[in-house]
Amino acid sequence: MSRRRRLALVSGGAALLAAAGLWLWAVRGLPAGEEFRQQVLARVAERRQGPWLPLWAISLRLQTAVVVWEDPAFYHHSGLSFASIRRAALENLRAGGYARGGSTLTQQVAKNLFLTPEKSLRRKLREAILARRLEQALSKDQILEIYMNTADWGEGIVGAEAAARHFFGKPAADLTWAEAALLAGILPNPRRNDPFLDPHSAWRLRHRLLLKLLREEQITREEFRQAGATPLPRTTRLALPE
Repeated sequence: MSRRRRLALVSGGAALLAAAGLWLWAVRGLPAGEEFRQQVLARVAERRQGPWLPLWAISLRLQTAVVVWEDPAFYHHSGLSFASIRRAALENLRAGGYARGGSTLTQQVAKNLFLTPEKSLRRKLREAILARRLEQALSKDQILEIYMNTADWGEGIVGAEAAARHFFGKPAADLTWAEAALLAGILPNPRRNDPFLDPHSAWRLRHRLLLKLLREEQITREEFRQAGATPLPRTTRLALPE
């Protein structure tokens, strides 16, 4: 055996051992199988703040806008999407800073339920592993329902119902395209893009999302025109029910 071939074999073996070690380091302590499913249900129950809406009770417009804006491949991937990572990188480059992450909706659910916000290689690996397990344990609609009820829309505003009532004074079931596009548009950074604090940024994001919905034929040109002409919300009007 030549020296070059021996070096290649040694290097390949070392790489495999390193990969195996990295995998064990990442998965250590993570639940799996039925234990994982039970922990998902338990953590969902723990995170409930205010009314929890079944997916059918949340405006289909908001569901569509969130998926189109946050994770266009949601119904086609198995928890991870390299297209979403690439799209986020390009948007962050255009913005000159952090504008959005590259995580799928499933990864965000995994992070919200099981992980801390720390930015580290191990946490990202664990997030990816848990996302794949979530896709095996739950249906897409179940994952989307959890996301819509646990998403952060600002300080103390958790879930679609709280967001709809805070910004528009109405239930999440009754949102218009303008309202749905605004809520979905500000999701990547709701504190920075709060329409009460920075209406210009919120309007710009709403307009971009409406254009995306139009291009993907989710709305008509007349719906696009009407939604684009709708003023932004100015005050909150309706508290969450007790």
